[in-house]
Amino acid sequence: MFRNLGKRSKWGLFFGSSVLLCAMTASSQTMKAPDIQTTPTLYVVPYAHLDTQWRWEMPQSISEYLLKTMRVNFDYIDRYPHYVFNWTGSNRYRLMKEYFPSDYAKMAGYIQQGRWFPAGSSVEEGDVNLPGAEGIFRQILYGNTYFRHEFGKASDEYMLPDCFGFPASLPSILAEAGIKGFSTQKLNAQWQPAPLIGGPNSPEQTPEGIPFNVGLWIGPDGKHVIAALNPGAYVGNAYVDLSQPNPWSAVPSFSLAELQAADPGPHPALQKFARNPDQDWAARIAIDGKLTGVFADYHYVGSFSRPSLPSRRPFYRFHRRFAN
Repeated sequence: MFRNLGKRSKWGLFFGSSVLLCAMTASSQTMKAPDIQTTPTLYVVPYAHLDTQWRWEMPQSISEYLLKTMRVNFDYIDRYPHYVFNWTGSNRYRLMKEYFPSDYAKMAGYIQQGRWFPAGSSVEEGDVNLPGAEGIFRQILYGNTYFRHEFGKASDEYMLPDCFGFPASLPSILAEAGIKGFSTQKLNAQWQPAPLIGGPNSPEQTPEGIPFNVGLWIGPDGKHVIAALNPGAYVGNAYVDLSQPNPWSAVPSFSLAELQAADPGPHPALQKFARNPDQDWAARIAIDGKLTGVFADYHYVGSFSRPSLPSRRPFYRFHRRFAN
């Protein structure tokens, strides 16, 4: 069962974005920390998704992907005062500690500073269809136990961006394990045969297969988690000010063939003018807020050199973390 939130959330919401904060300039980072007990607040937080093993073998995951995840984000943390990073999977942390102890110690320091969050609660972003309830409980037990032992803190969210399908019992299992929030990217019809729900004529105008953007996912026993089910595209970039209504209207549109004819050669930056515009995020947040009461007041930080804009922060590619 899914249910929209009927009132404003009082939690501080942490969303992961691999693109929005990477382009920040230091001069734009003048935000004053809000009081999340009284002001509904949205934090956009970078996150890097990694299949620990997929079309590569474990030695490459360890020597290349895990090491780059640490060192690239160390550089961003050192360069940008407000940059904060989310990273999941206690098993990956265990491998980092075993193979790169000096980098691991540096990362642990960032965690204590609140600049790096051990996220996701689990050992790995694993399947939840074939494993039974005990397997899911153990993912959370072992994952958060490792985080508490190593860093003195644990996660409140369960992140499965790349799992295809979920049992109806999952919100009950997560809630029983103390999890508050859940997010995924794999519900819409683009990825799998989708149920007849959502679509352009649905209340929140969600893609086919997605019942709502952000709301309550209720299990068979009535227990629930807050679920974020529609992060948008699997990958993407922010080329315009997404807080403004219809932001692409002022951007000239060209086909990729026209751009290549005008300036031959590989120019990835030019592809932004040939890609399909993103949805109107300002309109989406307005719809969500009117239906669910979930609004996100924010200060805008990005590549536009403006310290703040009195508007609503768009939900871009995200993963959720809840503040206590």
